[in-house]
Amino acid sequence: MIEVRKIAGKGRGIIATEDIAQGSLMEVAPVVVFPAEQRIIVDKTELSQYCFVQPIEYAKSKSAKGYIIFGLASFCNHTKEPNSYVDWIENEVGIWSHLIAKKEIKAGEEITMFYTNIDEYSEAKKFV
Repeated sequence: MIEVRKIAGKGRGIIATEDIAQGSLMEVAPVVVFPAEQRIIVDKTELSQYCFVQPIEYAKSKSAKGYIIFGLASFCNHTKEPNSYVDWIENEVGIWSHLIAKKEIKAGEEITMFYTNIDEYSEAKKFV
């Protein structure tokens, strides 16, 4: 349904390999969560570009926990008008990311999401 490809001017990204209906679950992937104090350290590394925050937590405090997704969702590029989002699901095994189509996505279209902490990206790049 989705795969990693090279995207001109962006590097790697995720592309739909078939038409995807709105609301479709495109991927389920395990997540590692670490405290805000460790996210400050991660933000000074290349790993910062793959570190997520949960919107509700980030709205309360910019020093929110960090989340690393071990799946293709990690390679979704940012846009202000995304066609997907991550739903964070916790169960007895741990936290999982569910990559969900926000609207209909056509085969060949890039899968994008809104990075909650996009304001930190230019700051983090100073350290890399």
